[in-house]
Amino acid sequence: MNDKYEYKKIFGDLESEESWLTEMSEKGFVLKDVSGAFLKYKYSFEPCDKKYVYRVDYNNEMPVMEEITSPYVMFVTGTYGAEYVMCRQGKVYFRKAADEGDFPPVYTSPESRLAAEKKKLLQDVVFFILFFADIFWTIDLDGLAMYLALRSKLFFVKIAAALICVVCAAVCVRGAYIHCKKIREIKCLMK
Repeated sequence: MNDKYEYKKIFGDLESEESWLTEMSEKGFVLKDVSGAFLKYKYSFEPCDKKYVYRVDYNNEMPVMEEITSPYVMFVTGTYGAEYVMCRQGKVYFRKAADEGDFPPVYTSPESRLAAEKKKLLQDVVFFILFFADIFWTIDLDGLAMYLALRSKLFFVKIAAALICVVCAAVCVRGAYIHCKKIREIKCLMK
């Protein structure tokens, strides 16, 4: 029997990732590993009887943060009584047993959150440009009249592909709006 469960997820912010990890813990699963690529991450869980509250923080100093003895990790584990889980994909994961008291957010500095939000905004803008350019490349306006005249299946395939690109571009615009809003909120907090 396989005692390891894996889920592929995408999160737009730390709060939703933290709440999902905490919900998984309430269902009886403890986080073992996070892997993945640029947008989609794979979360590995194992069954566990203990319930945890998870916190995630951005990490701007990857090589330093890999160590469990880094000053930041020691600060969080000592101050909150939390357990260091891992450092992956630019984020540091902590957990604390739910019955051991409150575990407030561990965001260390507004500067690190601001840098992370700017990075996500840049990713959304780049993907928007790629999808927007792909819309025009897919439709091929010069050949549009020919496709309409022939009513070929290729025309409908191209229209479907263009519509998918429009939806993806709209998702990127929504993400960019959310990240701009968060950047504005963080800058207001920093004043």
